[in-house]
Amino acid sequence: MLKMLWNRRRSYYGIFVEQLLVAIILMLSVVSLSEAVKKYTTPGMLHVKNTVFMGYMFDRAHQPEGNSEQSMKTIAENMKKLPFVESVSASFNFIPYLRNDWIYEYYLSDSVHIDDKHFTTIIKETDEFAANVFKIRMEEGVWFENRALPDGSAPAVITRQFADKAGWTSCIGKKVTLNARTYTITGVAEGLKQEPLIPSPVAIVVPQYLAIGHNDHGGYEYAARIKPGYQKDFFKAFEKEFKRVFSSKEIEPLIHDMQAMKDTWMSFSILDIALQCIPTLLLFIFAFLGTFGLSWMLSRKRLKEFALRMALGSTKSRLMAIVIGESLLITCIAVIPALLLSFFIYEYAAVHVVGVGATVGVMLLFSAVSAWYPAWKVSRVNPAEALQYE
Repeated sequence: MLKMLWNRRRSYYGIFVEQLLVAIILMLSVVSLSEAVKKYTTPGMLHVKNTVFMGYMFDRAHQPEGNSEQSMKTIAENMKKLPFVESVSASFNFIPYLRNDWIYEYYLSDSVHIDDKHFTTIIKETDEFAANVFKIRMEEGVWFENRALPDGSAPAVITRQFADKAGWTSCIGKKVTLNARTYTITGVAEGLKQEPLIPSPVAIVVPQYLAIGHNDHGGYEYAARIKPGYQKDFFKAFEKEFKRVFSSKEIEPLIHDMQAMKDTWMSFSILDIALQCIPTLLLFIFAFLGTFGLSWMLSRKRLKEFALRMALGSTKSRLMAIVIGESLLITCIAVIPALLLSFFIYEYAAVHVVGVGATVGVMLLFSAVSAWYPAWKVSRVNPAEALQYE
């Protein structure tokens, strides 16, 4: 078969170049999609269904008088008493989908020195209710309570990424010093992602009572978990309570469904993936039509050859196997340069192996399907009619 292809190499040149181009572009798109799926499924996604973010906003150039933070705290406490509210949490630098996680310079952070290791960690501040509001998954230990421990140190929860950076296999009871304050680790969370496709950062979560960062960077951020089906009731109750507590017209209520916020973040990510995949899909369709057309044309030119094979005893299934086999062989040869390229541009982690393997599988399926109909027509050739002019 290789010798036959080599003798007809000029005829198959177009199919080879077309499939080589498709294989490379398809590989880049499939691996990119695989990486996106891998990022989305990494641990640390906070559960935001039936969760609402609430707060307030005002023009800082005309900041109203009075203690706005205390007023917002009063609203949160009153909302917590509603029968359809399960829990309310106050945090700083913690709630997802409010900021880009990759802009670390805008985050409250500090350097950590543990044994011979030195790294930077993001500091997140919240209370004991955050674990229930966001259904945080703990790998080890428990979430902290919003008060000091008996030894005078403050409790803290770290992410798995922090534990890996520190090189800890057992974390409970470990001590960490940040901003001249000693923390005792009470638990390890599997992660705390701020965006769906951004991995969890190296982070430590400290109790709200310490008030580390909100005084300098703004007020607390409040989130509430409500019972399913009561979202509209919560929105109405919040607006009513807000108008009662805040009399100034310069302060406006701020409330969002956190699932909708997550969907908005995901839409940008999906759009980015679509911008890569849609052109690839169109190229794939046109390449399929092109390969099908070339296979059909070449098969028609070889009708007398196939008729002679049938006259010498070749079966219909054998003829189909020849046509499809040649197509698959061309595809395998065309995929080789794409595979060689992948060794230079990918690290060949599991996600890359899956992406490249899926590309090869799709290309082989593409080749077999595009050659099937021409092969089927060839198997139906009438030797007497095809050879009548010989």
